[in-house]
Amino acid sequence: MARHDSIDAVITEMDRVIDRSIDTADARGWFAIVYRAVTDRVRTGLEAGQFDDVERMERFDVRFARYWLDAHSAWDRAEPVSASWAVSFEAARRPGLILQHLLLGMNAHINLDLGVAAAATCPGPAVADLRDDFERINDVLAELVDQMQLAIADVSPLTRSLDAVGLRFDEALTCFSLEHARRRSWEFAADLAAAVGDAGTRDPGGAAAMIASRDEAVARNGARIADPGRPLRWLLPLARHRERADLAGVAESLCGRGAALA
Repeated sequence: MARHDSIDAVITEMDRVIDRSIDTADARGWFAIVYRAVTDRVRTGLEAGQFDDVERMERFDVRFARYWLDAHSAWDRAEPVSASWAVSFEAARRPGLILQHLLLGMNAHINLDLGVAAAATCPGPAVADLRDDFERINDVLAELVDQMQLAIADVSPLTRSLDAVGLRFDEALTCFSLEHARRRSWEFAADLAAAVGDAGTRDPGGAAAMIASRDEAVARNGARIADPGRPLRWLLPLARHRERADLAGVAESLCGRGAALA
């Protein structure tokens, strides 16, 4: 398993993923460009001392990022990944909306990986000390998702039109609520940290079972994002037809809105 021991190393690896995604038109790059911007904002916060415990926060953020980077690398080597990431990566092989690919990545990373990373960083009661910094990462993510939606609208006219008439396309497509995901991911983190225990060995079997159960549930949600029901299923081909699937262009638009992608 690849190791990325600092936030700088993580961002360097993210840059490689984005470059490869642009070169190969890999749809996994939609999530990568947003997540890279999120991680850069965290790095800026670390440098400015904006977190309660800078050293702990970097360990948490690096661990969190590594779950995605390692899953991405494992998938490319045809090795097993979590069911949640398998749904996301498999969908990237098929035609889909930009927003679908982005939300599939968010589904796996927020709903599964975030809680696992929090519990691994602060097992047992110590997880409570992480709560404020946990929420700060989520605040950064929410801000960047909003910017990404605006950038997507630049290349996806139908998404902009549906939003303009009051249909939030992301919510209609997925029933995905970022606020709900944040709350549930913290509840999962707290429960998992309690199972792991202070020494990291209190209930390893129970912790593994919790992660497996959570993974199954998150994968089911991902399947609904990848293949929504009617009537949206009928709208997706029209939306895809009108999209300009331009990773480099969306990345440039995000930079213009203040996101750091290089």
